[in-house]
Amino acid sequence: MAAFTTHVYTSELYDRPALASSQALDWPGVRLERYQLEAMTLPAHYHEQHLLLVHQGEQPVVASRRTGGHVEADRFCKGDVGLYPQGEYGPFGWDGPADIIHVHLDAQALETRARRDLDVSYFALRERFRSEDGLLAQVGQQLLAAAGRSHTLGHLYSESLVTALSYHLIEHHATFERRLPGRTQGQLPTAVLTRIDAYLEAHTEAPITLEALADLANLSVFHFARRFKHTTGRSPYQYVLDWKIRRARALLRAGELPVAAIGDALGFASPAHFAASFKRATGRSPRAFQQG
Repeated sequence: MAAFTTHVYTSELYDRPALASSQALDWPGVRLERYQLEAMTLPAHYHEQHLLLVHQGEQPVVASRRTGGHVEADRFCKGDVGLYPQGEYGPFGWDGPADIIHVHLDAQALETRARRDLDVSYFALRERFRSEDGLLAQVGQQLLAAAGRSHTLGHLYSESLVTALSYHLIEHHATFERRLPGRTQGQLPTAVLTRIDAYLEAHTEAPITLEALADLANLSVFHFARRFKHTTGRSPYQYVLDWKIRRARALLRAGELPVAAIGDALGFASPAHFAASFKRATGRSPRAFQQG
């Protein structure tokens, strides 16, 4: 089974250096890189930072991503962006030459800014597989230009760009709630949690979406995510992952299925994805757990 590596930056998966990078400038909370790449497919991976991709190539490319048995694909033209929050992702690729700006944002720093400056009680960045947000594309290009300026003015300019980028993401690409004095957060009824567990049981192999879980509670995605975390102490994503790991432990103990089949049955993107998730949760690989 292939090794699964945690990546701080998704670009660590590439086999070449960046054409441009802000790494030497030590910008707080952000790192920018530019790459020109051929058609390729990245393996399933986990990245610790939020990632904004800005496509600036003249020729369109079709990007695709596989999650379990589900494949998502879309056509990216010049100026289109993708926004991928911190987390785990299945194999991701594109079908032709691509000129891409990577903007890596510190996930904790963005949430801290939202909680501190806007006084929000809940915050989560939304994923955009493909978006036509002109401001995000423009800020990415301006940051690329600023990466070539090492003097003080360039540093101050980059800080102002990161501030503008952060607030735009918070206002237009995030789920959040501003804190109101004296307001209490309601808990989800036990019946809703029971319905969620039953839904997970019936859709073991399928991708689980936040929208589907919110529908079970008859709530909007925003209110469901907030109340779910208040009720369980975990985000819906972490709850689903914990559920899958518990089921994996039971199947591994039973010893009736090979490790790869268990990961596939539980909807993990690949055997490597399953192995890494299981090891982070239990401290052992699935094979070592089964043998033990």
